[in-house]
Amino acid sequence: MLRHLTGLVLLLCCSAAQARPATAQDPVLAPDTMLIADTIPQEFPSPRGAFLRAVVVPGWGHFHTGEYTRGAVYASLQSTSWFMLVKTIGRLNDVKDRDARLTRLAVDSLAVAMAADSLLAEQLENPQAYENALLSYPGLRNARGLVSARKQQRQDWITYTLFFTFAAGVDAYVTAHLKDFPADIIAEPGLDGRLNLGVQFPVGRRR
Repeated sequence: MLRHLTGLVLLLCCSAAQARPATAQDPVLAPDTMLIADTIPQEFPSPRGAFLRAVVVPGWGHFHTGEYTRGAVYASLQSTSWFMLVKTIGRLNDVKDRDARLTRLAVDSLAVAMAADSLLAEQLENPQAYENALLSYPGLRNARGLVSARKQQRQDWITYTLFFTFAAGVDAYVTAHLKDFPADIIAEPGLDGRLNLGVQFPVGRRR
């Protein structure tokens, strides 16, 4: 009886050893597998995605491609242009409100004067004469001049903002498209409103 029990225990131990899962062993990679892993091409950011990011958020496209210095430069340019555009629009609205308030006062003042003087009323039937009489009201001519100047400033900052935004998008697109190129692509906005492009090749050994 004892001999039968001993034989049964040995049989169960051998079966358990044979049924041991292969996952319990340490995985070993074949040399060919390691060579293939080393030769997998590196994935670079999408040029279209970099362009859209640079247009939507200042500096995002360059940060996405790993160009942090260029991203900081374009982020500063875009943010400054947007800030000045919003600030100019706010100043324009303030001057427009002032102009509208002075215009109402000038119209009321002329209405009283025309009601008291029929000869003046006859003279001011001419639209040009009426406009000149309005501008003679204190502060109104200055307000009209400020409105014109603020409109011109708004137009200038709209142009600058569009230019810097487009330049950042193009630069981010080129940077992402040529990420694996051995040379550095330089695309910087010039003071004359042009986009300066250049190529910089590394020369000599890296230290």
